[in-house]
Amino acid sequence: MTAVFFLTQGLLPHLSAGASVINISSYFANKMIPKRPSSLYSLSKGALNSLTKSLAFELGPRGIRVNAIAPGTVDTAMRRKTVDNLPAEAKAELKAYVERSYPLGRIGRPGDLAGIAVYLACEEAAWTSGGIFSVDGGYTAG
Repeated sequence: MTAVFFLTQGLLPHLSAGASVINISSYFANKMIPKRPSSLYSLSKGALNSLTKSLAFELGPRGIRVNAIAPGTVDTAMRRKTVDNLPAEAKAELKAYVERSYPLGRIGRPGDLAGIAVYLACEEAAWTSGGIFSVDGGYTAG
């Protein structure tokens, strides 16, 4: 949280009307996974969502937009390394959990986040500020 706050604060003198700040949050701000402790991580992402909305309100008069993307689980190298170290039974349980919990039946791919990031950064999003955009295969819909 402090890194996002101070980075944004440090960049403000260089941002002018039309600028777009995009924070990366997580579904963990609103929804948990059974058997996966996340209180501190969830706390930080909830705070980031609040900061995003506050900054959108405060920076809006300067023409600066602030939004956040809240992805679900994404298939990254770090995640693959973690999953690869699980016992076979736990891997199977995780796969079944994803298939029944994500309405689209899979976790995200890095490219799944690109479209919303490009949109939020471009002129077509000129009237989009203060949003927390869930990109999570429908996981937080239910």
